[in-house]
Amino acid sequence: MPKDRTLSDAEKEAIIERRHHRSDGDGKVHRILDVHHKDRHPTNNDPVNLRLLTPKEHQELHKRAGR
Repeated sequence: MPKDRTLSDAEKEAIIERRHHRSDGDGKVHRILDVHHKDRHPTNNDPVNLRLLTPKEHQELHKRAGR
C-alpha cells in the first residue's frame, strides 16, 4: 500500500476486516472501527503506523492529544 495518499473507505474496511473487527484498544470485537495513524500523518499508511480503535477510543485519543 503506498504511503503517499490517504486511505480510501474500501482500504480502511479491508484493514479492519483483516484484523477481524478487533479494537487495538480493548481487544473486543466491534462492527465499526476507525483507523488511526500513530504519527498523525494520514498519508503514512505503513501498516505499523496504523491502529484500529473504536470511534470513542479514537475521539478520546485525539482529545487527550489536543487535536
